[in-house]
Amino acid sequence: MSSDNPNPISISISRSSYQFRVENSKTNDVGIGEFITTPVLSVGGHMCLIKYYPQGIDHESNGTYISLCLQLLTSPKSYTLDYELGLLNKYGRPTKESWIRSANAFRIKRSSTYSQFMKRSSLESDYIRDDYFNIVCTITVINEPCAMIKSCSIGVFPKNLAEELLALLKTQEMTDVTFEVEGENISAHRLILSSRSPVFNEELFGPMVETDCKCIKIDDMKPLVFRGMLHFIYTDCLPDIEDLVSEETSDKNMSSTTLYQDLLVAANRYVLEGLKTLCEERLVRTMSTNMVVSLLIVAGQHNCDYLKEECLEFIADSNNLRKVVVRQEYFSFGHSYPLLLDELRQKILFAEKQE
Repeated sequence: MSSDNPNPISISISRSSYQFRVENSKTNDVGIGEFITTPVLSVGGHMCLIKYYPQGIDHESNGTYISLCLQLLTSPKSYTLDYELGLLNKYGRPTKESWIRSANAFRIKRSSTYSQFMKRSSLESDYIRDDYFNIVCTITVINEPCAMIKSCSIGVFPKNLAEELLALLKTQEMTDVTFEVEGENISAHRLILSSRSPVFNEELFGPMVETDCKCIKIDDMKPLVFRGMLHFIYTDCLPDIEDLVSEETSDKNMSSTTLYQDLLVAANRYVLEGLKTLCEERLVRTMSTNMVVSLLIVAGQHNCDYLKEECLEFIADSNNLRKVVVRQEYFSFGHSYPLLLDELRQKILFAEKQE
């Protein structure tokens, strides 16, 4: 074949990712229909920007929703533009509730507007941390300089790895190990479990494992908790409580606080540091005088330094202390956990000196 004949098909792909930090308190005076903009985004010779409407784009929602708009600034040409747009939660992770994927955008209109992108209440409870939240956007431009490219199907964005693995778990395809948890059989994939947890690796592939062992009994754990742990192992994020409790399990009425406490214990048992961190952060967010003592005990038993410190700070606050010390569990706590009680006393003395 002659080298003088160039390939008649060429394609140019450009991709850029952006992250913008928004100071929430500085948007309080922005009214309905008013917006703030990000700096101009540039990718593959095209420019666009994001408009953020803190009180929503129209009066119909009465400020209940925030709105986002991705607007193209350059003239449309022969290209395919795909994008992903969303928010990071307060732990720095994208969530399916706040994530949008769009393929072959801006063919007709030069902007994509999401008037009810998210409720303001959800933004404030799950995405703002220390008065800031993050908007992220990834734009891919596929230029098509040759007419022959038009016969190629670019398609839509594939599912991400976490979604694919979770689908594999839910469909139970190719599972090769089953766990018996309080009489309920839960199947999973050995390689995935062993790659995520050194404890599972030893249980499933260690020298003492029986080659024909396909069912492992799990003691001292609820089926709902085990399912929640599997969800993290396959996706690297906490499960939605509603999705878990809809399962036909014997403990489907478990409260979210109890579930996260038990997941914390499971994380420590199977050396899942990421799950442990997520549970600690979630429990700190929902801390109250009714359950802070039990959280402190769990933190002390399972080496959760962050949770323990937050519990001690919470109880040492004079407003909380009066409510906590009259509870029955506080009296039994002092007898059973003298070292924790001593740490609490030191924290209280320090707080009193600061006042």
